[in-house]
Amino acid sequence: MPNHILIVDDEPGILDTLSGILQDESYEVSVAKGGQDALKLIKADPPPDLVLLDIWMPDLDGIETLQRAMEAHPRLLVIMMSGHGSIESAVKAIKLGAYDFIEKPLSLDKVTLLVRHALHERRLELENRALKERAVRRFKLVGDSVVMVELRRQIATAGPAPSRVLITGENGTGKELVARGVHLESPRADKPFIEVNCAAIPETLIESELFGHEKGAFTGASAMRRGQFEVADGGTLFLDEVGDMSLATQAKVLRVLQEQRFQRVGGWRAGVAKGRCLGNFGPAINIGQNNSGARKTLTGACLAR
Repeated sequence: MPNHILIVDDEPGILDTLSGILQDESYEVSVAKGGQDALKLIKADPPPDLVLLDIWMPDLDGIETLQRAMEAHPRLLVIMMSGHGSIESAVKAIKLGAYDFIEKPLSLDKVTLLVRHALHERRLELENRALKERAVRRFKLVGDSVVMVELRRQIATAGPAPSRVLITGENGTGKELVARGVHLESPRADKPFIEVNCAAIPETLIESELFGHEKGAFTGASAMRRGQFEVADGGTLFLDEVGDMSLATQAKVLRVLQEQRFQRVGGWRAGVAKGRCLGNFGPAINIGQNNSGARKTLTGACLAR
């Protein structure tokens, strides 16, 4: 189904020219000679996919029309047009939600390219939103037992908090699902969720995986590589099976958790760890048990915040 474009201008020549060009590009085109007529079409169901809106019109100017249109459909794509454009009016239009601003006399090639880019970005945005909704459904915890209801309540409580979270449980009980649930309930839900299976990474590579490395840091390091603490910037880093790391690596992870800073292997500059860290130690553990000093301290760090 072709995209629907609404052209709003009080000049018949502009309407005819733009209509012809966009119809040649296989778009469905509607026209309006003023702001009031445009708002009737915009408030229809469904609204146009994109609006080309002139600023200077006799009955209702483009800025006022834009404001009312965005109140009706906050995600509407609007490209403003003006032959008397100023930086002030362009800035005001962008602040009100316009996608872009072009000046008259119009370059038809520029108009068609801008329209194509705007619709392409909107299509990607909708696809991305659909994929995220599908991911939420895929990782949704189901069940109505007392235990599952309580678990979902705990996830909903932990999600919005900025604190670190320690997740324990037997193998195969869904600790990753809980971690993803905490992430999706948090303000970081639109940021990356990075999972690191610490048990599956060789000891010689775990520090490079977590902290990254500089070019030439070791044999085979032919280029700089970002670590997962850096990749998870602003998102959530889930360290699965942290207890399987060596005590030395656990101590370095503990330092990152405490200071919120890390260094790439072979580097000297400190990076800031802005991601939220979730940890999993496998089967439920007793923090007081004498299994290892580093493990107990790292567990305490996960629980402390």
